[in-house]
Amino acid sequence: MKEELSLREIINDVILFFIKFKILIISITFIGFLSMVIFEKTKPEYFSTTAIATSGVSEFERIYDSKEEMNQRTAINLINNLQLDILKEDFIVVSEKLNILEDEASLIKSIIAAQIINEDQDGKEHNTPKFSIELIVKDNEIISRVQKGLIYLFNTNKYISKYNDKYQETSKIEVESIDKEVVELKRLRGLDNSDLDMSTMNIYSKNRVNESQNQIIELIQHRTLNLTHQLLLKPLSFVQGFSKTQVPDRASLFLTLVAFLISFLISILIAIFVNVNQTFNKN
Repeated sequence: MKEELSLREIINDVILFFIKFKILIISITFIGFLSMVIFEKTKPEYFSTTAIATSGVSEFERIYDSKEEMNQRTAINLINNLQLDILKEDFIVVSEKLNILEDEASLIKSIIAAQIINEDQDGKEHNTPKFSIELIVKDNEIISRVQKGLIYLFNTNKYISKYNDKYQETSKIEVESIDKEVVELKRLRGLDNSDLDMSTMNIYSKNRVNESQNQIIELIQHRTLNLTHQLLLKPLSFVQGFSKTQVPDRASLFLTLVAFLISFLISILIAIFVNVNQTFNKN
């Protein structure tokens, strides 16, 4: 019975406390919440956009990994190193790397690259030959300039250029060698006394559909792949470029609720302090 009375007294005291200081609590909570809203309305606007890109650097380096089609770590690291210059606010270096004006470089808040992961049916994650680039700027007018700047950054990189030149050179040699080999295989197949089994009646392997048994077909497929890479593989290519977003980032509903809650808690603490001070002066 005493416990019930005690609990009832506590609840009554809490209710009386809120009634007594309702104006103070509401005022401080409202001021804090309003300050958050004003801050969000007056703070500099930021525009966020994301691109999907790929790079042929690992192919130029002849780095082959059975677990992934094209390794994108070099390209990702190159972009993320640019982010380090942005964090240091070394906009002269950023402008030189991207071939843009220093004032334009200062409008970049963040640029971060990350590997795009694919999950198979077994739930295992695998790297894809693509990566994403998240760009945050203060002015959406420079988004296209940054995209061109990234292509400039990769195309003027001496390490990548040397490997790309050597890759193009050696690929041409491979294609020429394949052409000669195909001609020779066709000549041998035409001989009546040839022991080579190169029948074109069964092009695909019994064990694997996409594995050609025919040597000529295999060589032609390899030649086609080389020519495709020579033509299309670039130091940096955009699968999907940055969109010129017109909507700036605003505070989320979660942040607004957090601001409201913090303001409310501060108002409670102030009300408690005032109540204790009044009680002390009264005694």
